[in-house]
Amino acid sequence: MVWWPVGASLFASNVGSGHFVGLAGSGAAAGLSVTAYELNGLFSVLMLAWIFLPIYIAGQVTTMPEYLRKRFGGNRIPIILAVLYLFIYIFTKISVDMYAGAIFIQQSLHLDLYLAIVGLLAITALYTVAGGLAAVIYTDALQTLIMLIGALILMGYSDCSAISGCQEPVPCQRRLSDGCLPEGASSLHDGIPWNGQSCPLPRSSGLCGPRHLPEGLQQSLWLLGHRVPQTCAGAPAHSASTIFTMDLWNCIRPRASERELMIVGRVFVLLLVLISILWIPVVQASQGGQLFIYIQSISSYLQPPVAVVFIMGCFWKRTNEKGAFSGLILGLLLGLIRLALDFVYTQPRCDQPDDRPAVVKHVHYLYFSMILSAVTLITVSVVSWFTEPPSKEMVSRLTWFTRHDPMVQKEQPLPPATPLPLPVSQNGTPETSITTIQLEMIQENISKPHSCDTTPEQSRVVRAILWLCGMESRGKEEPPSKVEPVIVSLEENPPVKTLLDINLIVCVTCAVFVWGYFA
Repeated sequence: MVWWPVGASLFASNVGSGHFVGLAGSGAAAGLSVTAYELNGLFSVLMLAWIFLPIYIAGQVTTMPEYLRKRFGGNRIPIILAVLYLFIYIFTKISVDMYAGAIFIQQSLHLDLYLAIVGLLAITALYTVAGGLAAVIYTDALQTLIMLIGALILMGYSDCSAISGCQEPVPCQRRLSDGCLPEGASSLHDGIPWNGQSCPLPRSSGLCGPRHLPEGLQQSLWLLGHRVPQTCAGAPAHSASTIFTMDLWNCIRPRASERELMIVGRVFVLLLVLISILWIPVVQASQGGQLFIYIQSISSYLQPPVAVVFIMGCFWKRTNEKGAFSGLILGLLLGLIRLALDFVYTQPRCDQPDDRPAVVKHVHYLYFSMILSAVTLITVSVVSWFTEPPSKEMVSRLTWFTRHDPMVQKEQPLPPATPLPLPVSQNGTPETSITTIQLEMIQENISKPHSCDTTPEQSRVVRAILWLCGMESRGKEEPPSKVEPVIVSLEENPPVKTLLDINLIVCVTCAVFVWGYFA
């Protein structure tokens, strides 16, 4: 796959209907402060390219679970991560993408929400299951073009309509962690604390958005339905299927064939989609209907322990498997407890008493994310320090400070020096001749064509099922060849390196300006 559809697919896999619906809803309820999540993403992507990617290249890894398996050894941390990411895919990606995409169709065609979901699933399944990752990448590349053009038209149309004939928005009550504010009162945090976002956030006018959209914005919304593609969960479903088959099913059945992995992966996609549909009512009711806040709250409860373990593994050579496992387990346990409390004790209406526990009522999910990160960091540091250090193989070329270590080739085991004794028959003579005769008979049978090898023509139904499961080339596939991994050098062409460094400075400067301007 060439670079440009891969980049477009990365864009479309991250930005889609969930952002268009979720960010718009949270922006109407809490102002521009919610965009700080996306502004933080600018720095995260730059750090990935300039700091973490060299470690990935030096360690010859392509995913975080693969990195943690090499860095710490064992299987329990990768298995925990695989289960965690499947959980996250269901509750924050697939169900949210289906729900947000169905809202577009519902607003555009006035269809029932679940009927729109079924239509989305049918279209997505057609190209995801049949075409695999390549179909997802090319579809995402097309959706990227549509989204960019549609979003720019939508932005211009909305701004012109709002400037020309915007009505005065109707003030409404706003809820903070310390209670309700009177109508028209100003909020310094807009419901999202600035120190939890690690940056100064924009302030709003004290209104939590119009109860009735101005006429221009109403027109900008059917435009939204027509211009923005109804993206669904193709890429997340494919990624979740890969995680399940390669990281979990391979542990259960290490000798599973490629055909078995293909069937298991596609059956798992169907199960995954079913669970995600059943979870959609929870998405509708969570966080007062703010889709984007729902995504960020769940991520704040589950992602910090993984991020801390990963960063510690990259930058502290003393971090070992016991410390990483202890910090990961404790952090995920605390995060799951807080997540369960959020679902059990939902936020009441502004005119109702708030009887939730203090940890839910007074501790914002961004504050809890900071606490969770600190607890995980302390646990990883203490346990790693008081246990044995990791071996040299688990550190070499797998941290920022050891990424330039020389490549160590593993020694291959030598063949036995003496030949094994030949089996002896009952009369005391070696069975060399017998074995040779048997091998000659087997080779002769293989070389001879058999008339019974011709399979009858399959029915159309059977061929359709085999095609759906990726088994249409049954009996024609060749044994896979083992390809040695390519060692990628960290050396860069000096002019290209200079150009990329200048690009980094320009991108960081623009990001800081945008951050400061909106703050």
